[in-house]
Amino acid sequence: MNVKRLGRQIHYIVKGICEMRSLLRRTMYVLILMAFTLIAQEQEPITTYGHGGFLGLDGKQIPVTLEFVTKAQSYYMSKLTEALPAAKKSQHSAYQKRLMANMDVNAQDRLILEHQSAEWLVANTASSALKLQCAGRLRALRLAMNWKLSSETAVQSNSEKRERHTPANQVIQRLNLPQLRIGNNLLPKTSGINVRSITLNSGQAYINECQAAGVPIPPTINVMDPAGTAGWKSEGFIPVLDQFIGSDPSGSPPVISPAELRSFKTSSPEGMCFALPRFTDATKTEVMLDGVICMGKQSSKVCFWDNQRMGVGFPFPAGTQIPIGVPASAGGLYQAGGKELEGGSGGVCTDCHAGENPYIIHPKSNLAPSGSPTLLWETVIASLPSMPVNRYDPIVAATWPQNKLSQLGSTLPSGSTGCSGCHVKGGAGRFPHLSNQISGYCAAVLTNAINRTMRPTTPPNPHITSAAAGTFRNTWCNFPPNAASEDDGDPHLTTVNQIHYDFQSAGEFSALRNSDPDFELQTRQSPVLTTFTPGANPYTGLASCVSLNTAAAVRVGKRRVTFQTSGSSEQKGGRYELRVDGKVVTGTAAGFDLGGGNRIVNASPGGQAEFQLADGTRLVITPAFWTSQGYWYLHIEVFNTPAREGILGPILTSTDWLPRAPDGSSFGLRPVALLDRHNVLNTKFADAWRVKPSTSLFDYEPGTSTADFTDGNWPSEPGKGCTVTTVKAGPKPPLVREPRPDLAKKACAGIKDKPVFDNCIFDVTVMGDTAAAKAHQMTAKLKAAAAVAAAK
Repeated sequence: MNVKRLGRQIHYIVKGICEMRSLLRRTMYVLILMAFTLIAQEQEPITTYGHGGFLGLDGKQIPVTLEFVTKAQSYYMSKLTEALPAAKKSQHSAYQKRLMANMDVNAQDRLILEHQSAEWLVANTASSALKLQCAGRLRALRLAMNWKLSSETAVQSNSEKRERHTPANQVIQRLNLPQLRIGNNLLPKTSGINVRSITLNSGQAYINECQAAGVPIPPTINVMDPAGTAGWKSEGFIPVLDQFIGSDPSGSPPVISPAELRSFKTSSPEGMCFALPRFTDATKTEVMLDGVICMGKQSSKVCFWDNQRMGVGFPFPAGTQIPIGVPASAGGLYQAGGKELEGGSGGVCTDCHAGENPYIIHPKSNLAPSGSPTLLWETVIASLPSMPVNRYDPIVAATWPQNKLSQLGSTLPSGSTGCSGCHVKGGAGRFPHLSNQISGYCAAVLTNAINRTMRPTTPPNPHITSAAAGTFRNTWCNFPPNAASEDDGDPHLTTVNQIHYDFQSAGEFSALRNSDPDFELQTRQSPVLTTFTPGANPYTGLASCVSLNTAAAVRVGKRRVTFQTSGSSEQKGGRYELRVDGKVVTGTAAGFDLGGGNRIVNASPGGQAEFQLADGTRLVITPAFWTSQGYWYLHIEVFNTPAREGILGPILTSTDWLPRAPDGSSFGLRPVALLDRHNVLNTKFADAWRVKPSTSLFDYEPGTSTADFTDGNWPSEPGKGCTVTTVKAGPKPPLVREPRPDLAKKACAGIKDKPVFDNCIFDVTVMGDTAAAKAHQMTAKLKAAAAVAAAK
């Protein structure tokens, strides 16, 4: 063989291998880059916005640079474009060509033109949810374009004055072409949202609505009065470091937007307004934003206004008088309010302004620039009716968060000197109902309060750590606002965050509750005697005696509803009666009105009871009959509920084994020893959630109380047997002598939901009755139907 030829062949083979490796390496790099690009595309650039600022997921303010605005506007335009049908995409492409044709402009003017294209997308997108996500953010970005945007790579100036950006004449002329105008694209009302005081009004109609609701109407902007009763009173300026959004002195470039707090107070109706004129820069010659919040103390209703027109905010010279709701003359400036703010550049006010009252200013903020301090809490709030009688009720568009609930005590870090020591009704006010649907409050307010102004590791909160406060925020801010839970038969519990465990104690317990509006579900668990000990529950690891749900009681607002056997048949395990405030409901499936938007939609005697509550909760109580024992018991399903306390409450963190106690304390990790585990679950946990005579919702025969349905030693300690109980009232406990696993597999075979299937296997095995499978089949159908409804 020719050595040179062989050498060349080897050379080409090696070269080919190297090129192949290089190609593979480049391909890998491209794939990695594509993956990171996809991740970046999926990450929304703006978590929340308002007061002229934009925040990311970390709660930090984002520098408003040319690159940021370009990237963010492109992101939301892409989302809107992707949702268009093919015909609409073609129309948008044609519109954009007309808009951009022969336009040789700088980068910022191009952004302004592209915003007009974004407005076309908002107007032509069918999805209300997508409009809600994109429209306001796009308009806030458009507001930022009113000032010159610097590049991230440019040398930043420390000048205290912002420079206005005036678009080129050709841009202004192009935007004013009649064929390119779009108009004010307000979002339509979204259906299926549980609301309190929604409004469809704006302008004078919104003013009238607010007046009728007992809310003060604010004076014209910049009409001043030192007393704060005939006009606005200046209370001073909020320190820059106490501002959660709008100013960022540590940014690049630093942003200094002085925020002045102004107040207005009325006695008829009793109430007040705060205005927050935020100046463009430290010269205080121009107002960039001027949001107004007014509250009626007695009615607890709140109205909002902002300096916006056609959805985009407008700056105005300091001292200019701007009327509320309606312009002084045709085409003039005015403060928009109500429905008109929906999808606007000012953000979603109730996404941040949430909780017991609508005002978010640190109580120790010193509003005086020099001299004697003017502490907000001591010298301002003390003289104003700033805390409503009830948790405040915003009169806003349906797509805005409605501030329906307050966060309860057991969801806060435990300890009276922690968050819950101050954030109570009558004090600093309760937290809002935290969830993943108020990202603004979680990112802008709660994150910055923990990290900056409240400083949990230093006074006044020395007993709560930043880690505990952070856990509280992260847990609930990632939690959905509404959830489902179950309490089926031989008590198989599903917490609102879908953790399954068995709880077999005997007595009456608070299963699920919240405080605003009042809702509580209580269950009665009665012992079932067995000559054997059923198998261990996978979650608790405990094999124990068992119980059954035999009665339920519900508090809905001021009404008390019970679902239990009648007194005359209680000892015989007779049919169930539905009672409201102790009186038997003799109605039919037409239902029963409980008031306040709450209703029993199915109230037929002896059958299933179904509740639809104003907070969105759907509660279904289904009676089941144990044929061989002649014994009635209950299955309970809860759907779409914001309630978070009780034996069905969430198991919060990896350090929690069980739902937390009413005071927020944790029962810790699951004990290793079975006896310790038994004592924690069936003594400490059970006693924490037992109802008391003063808190019970049940109806009792004369001479009996919750104590007569209680056996504090049930279930007995492991190995002690299950044939004796001290329960005195109710039907005689059934006695089961033999487990029947042979019946269970066949009876439960058609159930596809695994947790329900497992519960069915357990119950049929213990009860020896195939009829027990019917109630679990009903549970599976209810869950499947609820899942389909939620997906629509």
